[in-house]
Amino acid sequence: MKAYNSTDLYNLHVQEEASKAFHASCIGDDSYKNILEKHQHKLYTPNYFIRIGLAVLTIIAILFSGILLGLVFGADGEAGLISLLIFFAVVCYAILELFVKVKNYYNAGIDNILMLSVLTFILFALFIEDYGNQYLVAAAIATIVCLWLCIRFTDAFMAMLAYASFFLFIFLLYIKAGDIAKATASFVMMIVSAAAYFLMNKLYKNERLLFYKFSFQLIILLTLVTFYACGNYFVVKELSNEMFGLNLGLHDPIPYGWLFWIFTIAIPPAYIFYGIKKKDILFIRTGLLLIAITIFTVRYYYSILDAEVAMMIAGLILIAKSYFLIKFLKTPKQGFTFENTGFVSKELLNAEALIIAQTFGEKKSPEHGFEFGGGSSGGGGATGDF
Repeated sequence: MKAYNSTDLYNLHVQEEASKAFHASCIGDDSYKNILEKHQHKLYTPNYFIRIGLAVLTIIAILFSGILLGLVFGADGEAGLISLLIFFAVVCYAILELFVKVKNYYNAGIDNILMLSVLTFILFALFIEDYGNQYLVAAAIATIVCLWLCIRFTDAFMAMLAYASFFLFIFLLYIKAGDIAKATASFVMMIVSAAAYFLMNKLYKNERLLFYKFSFQLIILLTLVTFYACGNYFVVKELSNEMFGLNLGLHDPIPYGWLFWIFTIAIPPAYIFYGIKKKDILFIRTGLLLIAITIFTVRYYYSILDAEVAMMIAGLILIAKSYFLIKFLKTPKQGFTFENTGFVSKELLNAEALIIAQTFGEKKSPEHGFEFGGGSSGGGGATGDF
């Protein structure tokens, strides 16, 4: 199913985890070099600048090739243009498969742009001709295409697009059920987000899906964001005005408005509390970001102070809290510390022993799994600079 050799993906994952452990001072320089020598791979993942350069060159090549082929073969009407776009999508996918097989490109910029080009050409083809349920059909097809590209090329960005497309598909499909569906769409989509979170969390713990762990991590992040967005008062009200034609004024209430205010205010602190309790940095950072969005939501409808004064007061409060936490966590307490721990996470606590055992012991096969924690397959580099 995967386009890449499992051993190469496995060795890349080992190098990434070893790099994290090395920067966290869990292993020494000799052990780190020994791991890199014993777990070499053929995957080509250049640094960021080369990736960007290759991506730009690929975009230029696709644009000029598309224009040239369009001028040579022409497009007679809408059917001809649709056929031409589908042909471009097939060509981009064939080139992608060829480059991966021959050159072993893995998040090298070229393969990423080719994947996006496949999706873009297909979506353009769907919107050339006007017909009913365009967005619903496009969301369904985008979900299938992105899911295949994610599975085939272990790409995390395609995993995010697959979830976003699936989320949109469920929403558009549900609101077709009538007025009751429109009134309850927010609650249903919150349930969908929660269900997706628990599913992704379960898949993340599956050792047989080692190479997709980074994809699962990003989808989990999206589920947290979509769960909050579906309960955010501003999002629900403005989206209802746009899609359902409610024409509500700034201070006109929405059905169950009190409940959406509770969701808006309560969900971010709940994320932070859960993250602190479970020592999950993803929940903590997401909660902190959503608190800022909550503040903007409240200010949009209930402005008490001028924006400049409110921002100054909020800044002073944050500075004071930050100073207090820095002083308080100078001495580690309950697993939290202000000291720079590099790449350390709770999943790397026993990394030193595991890596040394992997280095000097018998090498395991990829099928049995080798795991220090959540890897960054689908976007990381072996040098740990991603």
